[in-house]
Amino acid sequence: MPSSSSTPPGPNDLILDRPSVQPGDRLSATGKGCVPGKAVTLTSDGDRVGSAYADGTGAFTAPVEFTRIEAGKHTVVADCGVRLTGAVEQVVTSSSGGHSGTLVILVFFVLAGITVLRFP
Repeated sequence: MPSSSSTPPGPNDLILDRPSVQPGDRLSATGKGCVPGKAVTLTSDGDRVGSAYADGTGAFTAPVEFTRIEAGKHTVVADCGVRLTGAVEQVVTSSSGGHSGTLVILVFFVLAGITVLRFP
């Protein structure tokens, strides 16, 4: 089970620095209990999302980057001789098209400016 801020992390918990992310947000994973010096591979839903090397104490910190944008909860697994797991919610927001009016006004003024410059 992933850790939260109200419960201390367990021995097999992967600590993610935020509970949810939007596309483009930075996410960092921290874990311990790995074989010292061992490569750490982070995956989510079968896709590689990060990597690092465990330090001399078996701890690591790695950036996590999702290659697919899919809303919902995603489990991140770190494999480094032991398997650590954590979860993050990927949030996808959509625009309601409120910027289209601004675009129309901008195009109008650009065309008006071109007309003034061509026909003084």
